[in-house]
Amino acid sequence: MDVIPLTTAIGAEVRGVDARQPLAESMFADLHAALMEHLVLFLRGQDVSEEEQLAFAANFGPPVSASMTRDRDVEPRYFVTLEDTVDSPPIKANSWHTDLPGVAQPPDVAILSMRDTPPVGGDTLWVSLYAVYDSLSPAFQAVIADLLVEYDLGSTRAAIAEMHGWDHLRELEANLEIPQHPLVRVHPVTGRPSLYLSVDRMRGIAGLDPAESDVLLGFLVSRLDDPNLSCRWHYQQHDLVIWDERCTNHRALTDHYPQYRRIRRCFAGESLPLGLGARV
Repeated sequence: MDVIPLTTAIGAEVRGVDARQPLAESMFADLHAALMEHLVLFLRGQDVSEEEQLAFAANFGPPVSASMTRDRDVEPRYFVTLEDTVDSPPIKANSWHTDLPGVAQPPDVAILSMRDTPPVGGDTLWVSLYAVYDSLSPAFQAVIADLLVEYDLGSTRAAIAEMHGWDHLRELEANLEIPQHPLVRVHPVTGRPSLYLSVDRMRGIAGLDPAESDVLLGFLVSRLDDPNLSCRWHYQQHDLVIWDERCTNHRALTDHYPQYRRIRRCFAGESLPLGLGARV
């Protein structure tokens, strides 16, 4: 297995792994170590079926439903397929976010299969939330150390209605709980602190006046745009991408519109976000 870093902050291409085949224990150990170091991994030429994708994802933890109502679902919905068309513009993921922060235990790892690439554009960016946190001054880190962020559906309401229907959205909102997660999250494997942000879902910082919360979160969100802390991937057909949801944000660009683009994504593992108080 060869690991070729994309940047010093985040991202690496991995060669020599066939995601369609069971992984030897030593191969997975190397792959997992690469993910912990580089946060997002890119594998070319992996034409996986749904069954193969889910089996590969299971190396990183039990498959996790992509539904916000997973505790009430009759059957788990492991896959989300996102299609960008002329009638469905690619705006659903065009802001920095992590997936499903509005549940008590968000997913740990995401696995994306690129099924149809546009002829031009359609790249995705990932940013290291470790690096963003490390870029803050020690004094500012102390200010935000114990803050909690409240999450709701935010700007994703329209996308949820488009994918699942308005009845589903209304039911979701009627039963929605507002979780609070640490603004500074400690990774359960590496022990490193990072920011935990999702622009499209953050309701505000618990206990702060909305205006105060907007100023503080607005400043932190602005730090996500530092190109030195991110990587950009130009897809080829059947690329497979693995990323750590606990310490990264990503955003899908819209520069391929109105061309067609289709991806299939699933999750593995879930955990309760822990703050700095959990560090030993």
